[in-house]
Amino acid sequence: MKLNRRLFLRGAGATIALPPLESFGSGSLLSKTAPSVDSGISNAPVKRLVTIGTYLGFHTPSWFPKETGTGYKISNVLKPLEDMRSEFSLFSGLDHRAPNGHKNWSNFLTGKGTPGISLDQIVAREVGHQSRFASLQVTCGSAGEGRMSFTKEGISLPSIGRPSVLYRKLFSSDSDKARMDYILQSNRSALDLVLDEARSLKKQVSVRDAQKLDEYFSSVREVEQKVQKQRQWLKVPTPKVDFKLPAYDPVAPDLSLECEAIMYDLMALALETDSTRVISLLVPGQGQVFTIEGEKLSAGYHGLSHHGNDPGKIAEFNQVGKQQVTNFGHFLRSLKDKKDVHGQPLLDTTAVFYGSGMGDANTHNNSRLPVLLAGGEFRHGAHHSIDRNKETGATPLLGDLFLTIMESMGVEQERFAKASRNMNDYLL
Repeated sequence: MKLNRRLFLRGAGATIALPPLESFGSGSLLSKTAPSVDSGISNAPVKRLVTIGTYLGFHTPSWFPKETGTGYKISNVLKPLEDMRSEFSLFSGLDHRAPNGHKNWSNFLTGKGTPGISLDQIVAREVGHQSRFASLQVTCGSAGEGRMSFTKEGISLPSIGRPSVLYRKLFSSDSDKARMDYILQSNRSALDLVLDEARSLKKQVSVRDAQKLDEYFSSVREVEQKVQKQRQWLKVPTPKVDFKLPAYDPVAPDLSLECEAIMYDLMALALETDSTRVISLLVPGQGQVFTIEGEKLSAGYHGLSHHGNDPGKIAEFNQVGKQQVTNFGHFLRSLKDKKDVHGQPLLDTTAVFYGSGMGDANTHNNSRLPVLLAGGEFRHGAHHSIDRNKETGATPLLGDLFLTIMESMGVEQERFAKASRNMNDYLL
């Protein structure tokens, strides 16, 4: 086999393009071994994960309470959650110690300067086989420049922005399923067809490239397995729900708050019907001019986020934030009311992580992120203030909170980006 920079594997009519390999250029031949993940999912107390991020964040002085502990006075923006305070924990001072700027918002669930795999996708790899959809990525209309969910290869996953599309995906008709089955009816593996060439190639490349090929072929296998999983789930009756979609999708930017409310309703249904156990929602932030309680705001959402400490703009920015928290509160109450197959409230077995990858949109600062964790029967009700100025290693990072969430779901991880402890002392 002749090695060249544009290489394909071919066999029995199948063709697979290969990723760049160092054997076709310069590079070290050192081998790296990826850590394995052991899982105890079946006995884990938390069965589901929902991650929600608002692209422009909040005015943090209006988000963080001044007091700590369980006796804190709830802040202005969080006022819509007053009746739910025993169901969530607030954290101030948490972040990933990652770079600042809008382009680094994608660190929110990855913790890395260059996006790696996100929290939701780590969990989806462990629990995804238990439901029709391994995970769902949702937004409101267009996500704009926002990216939140990433595969292990660092590829951002597209989000569903139309409520009608999400509804059809979750509750497709028999005719829809028949068309999909026709599309997926070939169950022969492309890798099987090129197996001989793949074995020959691995003998001719470096140790690192051989590992890269194994990882690449594993990724192709994963895609094929997902396709076949879709076929299997097509045989399972689609859940029937009593939900009426609006006459049109409110996907215009100025209507994204309305779209957000509908998406929350559909997300709750997706969890209630066990259609998925992992959902991420990106709440977009662009130049939309919102109308709240019948009054049109004076400037676009993005413009308000760059308020320059102007009290009037801050007040309007907080109106948007408060409405977003109102929608979120409705979602939490819905999960508290809905029951799983064992009769438990969904909120008791669902970890809901809410906040933003932007600490201060006015200055594009990504430190001291506004975040909270709800559900999952953790020890809730308090505001935990983290002293970010302690020496390195002496204070928790946001990734430590992620480690606790994953541990509660039976997903064992020793590290998440720069974090290596956990926050069990705060929540368990």
